[in-house]
Amino acid sequence: MSFNLIITHEPGLDNYRYVLSILRSIIGNYRVVDAGTSVILLQVDDPYKAVEELRNRKDELNIMYRAIPIDVIVDPYVEVVAEKSAELAEKKIPEDKTYRVSLRGRLYWQETRMPAHSLDAIKVIAEKINRQVSLTHPDYVVYIRSVRLYHRKRVATITVTAPHNILSLKSNRP
Repeated sequence: MSFNLIITHEPGLDNYRYVLSILRSIIGNYRVVDAGTSVILLQVDDPYKAVEELRNRKDELNIMYRAIPIDVIVDPYVEVVAEKSAELAEKKIPEDKTYRVSLRGRLYWQETRMPAHSLDAIKVIAEKINRQVSLTHPDYVVYIRSVRLYHRKRVATITVTAPHNILSLKSNRP
């Protein structure tokens, strides 16, 4: 069930197959945990190293949108995400560095199970992190993405890293 790398790509079965073949040649050893429309969840040996290898050959990745290493997977509740994000930020972001929270997908309130508005969720998450916020030029990003696992269970992934460790080939895409 565990995965540690998210790949997003242009939709279509042919594109999915093409991305997998490119990943096999660049990363080598990986296991597909799940795949949905334009999203592939992978288990790799070292997700940060995999992203670096992809970055070095990004000219071959014309139909890929993003490669996102994952630090931890939690339930998609704002309160759970906020707690875990704060723990990770405490360990990974030096006290003199800045950060921003980026949220993709839907989180929910734990008590009511109702969807949380993105700005409300980001505010709750950011309030728990004891570091300076910078929305324009952060040293680190707390990247949260809500994904469906096995087309049923929704989970939230959290990545706390320097922005360059998330490979974004086409902006404004999934």
